[in-house]
Amino acid sequence: MSERTLVGSFGMRLSANGVPSAAEHIVFAYESSDQTKSWKIKEIQCWLDPQVEAGGDSRALLQYCLTTDFLTPPASSLTADVRVYARQFNAEDNRGIAWGMMDYQNRDAATSDFRVPSFEFNAIADGRRAINYLILNVIQNSEGSALSPTGGSVVNYRILMEEITVTPSESILHQVRGLAQDVS
Repeated sequence: MSERTLVGSFGMRLSANGVPSAAEHIVFAYESSDQTKSWKIKEIQCWLDPQVEAGGDSRALLQYCLTTDFLTPPASSLTADVRVYARQFNAEDNRGIAWGMMDYQNRDAATSDFRVPSFEFNAIADGRRAINYLILNVIQNSEGSALSPTGGSVVNYRILMEEITVTPSESILHQVRGLAQDVS
């Protein structure tokens, strides 16, 4: 079968000083009467724009989860509400099909500040499939006040998926599983 690569980026507000910020972004939507197509996720990478401005030397964290349905958004931008939202990133939730995390150091340079990735945690749930939607859910934290030049952050992504054919019964099963929170 054929492979498809989804690439893109989206901006989001980055809260500083340890306050997490959350966003979701639709990266793929398939609507057709032919429900025998499915996509298997092979790879995913996410990263932040390396350009920042002011804020001193500090750490930042990008956490992401690729899902087949929308998660319940945070009730507010309060840290406690974003943490409740983050609990949906757990592997036991059937809507999640890929997870990742990037750790960054925000560096305070004499003429220009910048962000350096220090480690990447990336785990893909092999065999999990997307029938209709892929939504990229993101949480960012920064212990300092380093922001991108526009006062937000740019989240970039690359997703490699393989097109496969499924029977109508498999399609229904994967659609129900992709919308359910904990169906085995």
